Amino acid sequence: MHTIHYSLLTIILLLVGCSRDYGMMPVSGVVLLDGKPAAEVSVTFSPRGATGNAAGGFTDAEGRFTVSTGGLPTGSGALAGEYDVLFHKVEISEVSYEESVKGKQATTTFLVPEKYTRAATSGIDPVKVEKGGKNNFVFNLTTK
Repeated sequence: MHTIHYSLLTIILLLVGCSRDYGMMPVSGVVLLDGKPAAEVSVTFSPRGATGNAAGGFTDAEGRFTVSTGGLPTGSGALAGEYDVLFHKVEISEVSYEESVKGKQATTTFLVPEKYTRAATSGIDPVKVEKGGKNNFVFNLTTK
């Protein structure tokens, strides 16, 4: 009889533990580059101020993304608050071992302009993730 009670208690605790939402708000959006969907772009929501957790994700072929906070399930979202949003997509050239021995180094090409990797240079206003809000954002980036 005690085994049944302990088993029932364990199941209840697991269900309660698994149903936590951690206070996250769903966050999604679209990234456009020169008016076209930007695929495979890293999107990072970086909290403004000294507290908070960063959240991020990648765009799909249509430029759509959802964000997750580290250590939580995919699409978990972000805590309510104000965020700088950063974008990153690079291509790194391949260098063979023989070429590297001769001093050749790999080159990095920014497929989304480098200015979007830092809040100070991006020109993008901070966004506010709101409790109960839609939290669906559209970012129009340019190569100019």
